[in-house]
Amino acid sequence: MRFGVGRAGVLAAVLVSVCLTGCTAGTGGSGGQPHHRVTASASPGATPAAERKLAAQARAALDASGAGHASMVESGVERVSEGVHTEPGTQSGRVYRLTVVCAGQGTAKVTLTSGTPGAPVRARAVPCDRSEVFERFTGARGVRIDVDGDTGATGMIAWRINKV
Repeated sequence: MRFGVGRAGVLAAVLVSVCLTGCTAGTGGSGGQPHHRVTASASPGATPAAERKLAAQARAALDASGAGHASMVESGVERVSEGVHTEPGTQSGRVYRLTVVCAGQGTAKVTLTSGTPGAPVRARAVPCDRSEVFERFTGARGVRIDVDGDTGATGMIAWRINKV
């Protein structure tokens, strides 16, 4: 079978459309479920190579924290533009350590909401300069961790929860 230039162009456009749709579909959502979404870029103009480089820098800084992986409960690397939104499975009464590193530009904010009614919400700034930010918390049902980039912040966020 022979394709003309017109058909090849249409075929290429359809394939690109399908691939992009697959890369932008979200999972999770309401109901307090973890929400991790893949998007086309970390910021306007960011390339996949730049994202990989920033992700590697954030991961390296996180790994240098010395917390080790043996006690790890949950971890990930996310785009600053998407943030981190999770309700980790923690044991009530057990102490955990959240470590967050942002590589890129600007500042993000970690918000830790305890599962205990009436407990204060804790928030800390995370500079996107590969500095580590630590937060200890006690596990409980409904603990929620959110990391969101401030306006104009770009880059990648690496995070990990360890048992203490």
